[in-house]
Amino acid sequence: MATRNRRTKRKRGTMGEQNPRSQPRRPVKTRGRAIKPNRPASDPRIEAAILEMNRGVSLTAAARAAHISRRRLRQFLTRHRLGKRKRRRWVTKDNRLRRLPVITRGRFRVLTVRGYEPARLAGEHHNAAAAFVRTNDASLIESFRGQSVQATNGRQYLLETDPNALHRIAAMDTPPFHEIYEIISST
Repeated sequence: MATRNRRTKRKRGTMGEQNPRSQPRRPVKTRGRAIKPNRPASDPRIEAAILEMNRGVSLTAAARAAHISRRRLRQFLTRHRLGKRKRRRWVTKDNRLRRLPVITRGRFRVLTVRGYEPARLAGEHHNAAAAFVRTNDASLIESFRGQSVQATNGRQYLLETDPNALHRIAAMDTPPFHEIYEIISST
């Protein structure tokens, strides 16, 4: 009598029971609509976890902080092509389009940028400009001198560092940053 190969060896259990890992994965039910890679479902907990991962936190820590399961976050990242596994760590590549206000050339412009980094830079500049207007401390905006943000049309927009222009912009009636900023689909 020949011995069985390791691959053909049955798992313990009843005769009719199968190993769930050996079964092929079922396709995700989408209720008649296809899932587009750059159109994530708007769940604020998943967005918070992705934001933490963009800042360098691990998948496990980000999922724990957002109170969601690691599996759900991992599935979301792979399904929407927002991250991939490199060696033993998940790396996000969040290239979704974002619409946000940028202070450039003496006025507010609402731009569409691709990815997390330009949105982060514009947000930091916006916060520094607001702090400058409150305190009149020029050292807050000096680090942004010569920096720019690239819009999706390829054009570079230089971040405003002129103190007079920032005070003039602050005196205008502009909507708050959080009312304009949004992630939009790229399709």
